[in-house]
Amino acid sequence: TSGSSRLRHLFLARSTSLAQRPPWSDMAPTPIAAFLLLLASCFAPAAGNAAAAPVSPEEVEALAADDECEVTSAEGHCALSAAQLRAKVREHKAAAKEPEEEVEAEGPAESSEGSDDEGELSEEGEDAEAESLLAAPVFNAECFAFTGGTCATSSCDAWRNAQCSLAKCVCSGCAGADGKCYEQKNKLVAKRFYLTNGKYDKYKMYFQRMSAFDQMKTTKMWSTYNMEQDLFDLYEIPGEKDGKKAYFLSSSKWPESVIGFKATTGTAMSPFGTYAVDLAGKASVLDTWGPSSVMLHLCSLGPKSSYPGAIQVGAVMAGKTVWAYLHHGSWLVYGSVTSPGEGGYWIPDPPFPADLELPLCD
Repeated sequence: TSGSSRLRHLFLARSTSLAQRPPWSDMAPTPIAAFLLLLASCFAPAAGNAAAAPVSPEEVEALAADDECEVTSAEGHCALSAAQLRAKVREHKAAAKEPEEEVEAEGPAESSEGSDDEGELSEEGEDAEAESLLAAPVFNAECFAFTGGTCATSSCDAWRNAQCSLAKCVCSGCAGADGKCYEQKNKLVAKRFYLTNGKYDKYKMYFQRMSAFDQMKTTKMWSTYNMEQDLFDLYEIPGEKDGKKAYFLSSSKWPESVIGFKATTGTAMSPFGTYAVDLAGKASVLDTWGPSSVMLHLCSLGPKSSYPGAIQVGAVMAGKTVWAYLHHGSWLVYGSVTSPGEGGYWIPDPPFPADLELPLCD
């Protein structure tokens, strides 16, 4: 168009005035001058083919004066000339974009409906994901979903209120000591306590960081250096087994790890030992003993004992209660099917809350 052609000639005239300056001029090139020289070089090929529109000497003079005032003048009339020139450029660009903007303005109305549909679909997807997460079985000390029942060859017993998943009867909630499903989680009844042995009163039980068999061990090292491996939490499991409550004795540092009992299988003189058990692995159908070896029975020695606040920790194995104890010659914790004596007394520090009522030991 004639307007754009004239604009190109104005830029060329401006660049000509800049090129005619002597190199020793005290008016240093300004950002606007550099910008216009760049534009002029871009427009030069087009200007050679376009019809020449005359440029008056006044316009050339005004353009040169505009550049001079960038360096030497503090008045506003020169700045106004630059602003007017920039405004003209913006007007030409805006005129060229108007048709495109009209087309774009029509487009979003249709796409907005699509975006609403996509938003609804994404919300439905999020809801479905949340439901699947809620339904997924949990295996930790706060909630352990495995009931101990299996369903490889038959369905889960109705009394469990469980569902079959990978040949296991699991709960959408938490499994109780009686093998039934409950909606409530296990109750945290004591936290961050030590278990000191009654016979060897300077030794505390702790979870080993690295061990060949993950057996529980004792240490007399200061707690500061144990890095919280000797701190325990106690969770009460809903329901009862044979009229007795059951508990998870878990690591405060590693909540997925609890104390469990296993057969030593010839690795020691004692037939049983206490081990750190990962509850996620305990949910396997290949586990020999099932949840009963980690759902522990606790009993109190009573207020008349010479070991105030002491407890015994055991689990039912092969129809018998196996008690955790420490014997002479080893700092590993083993399991005894008979009364373990003082080596099987464990004193919580700090003591358990007064409202935690444990049955008396036989």
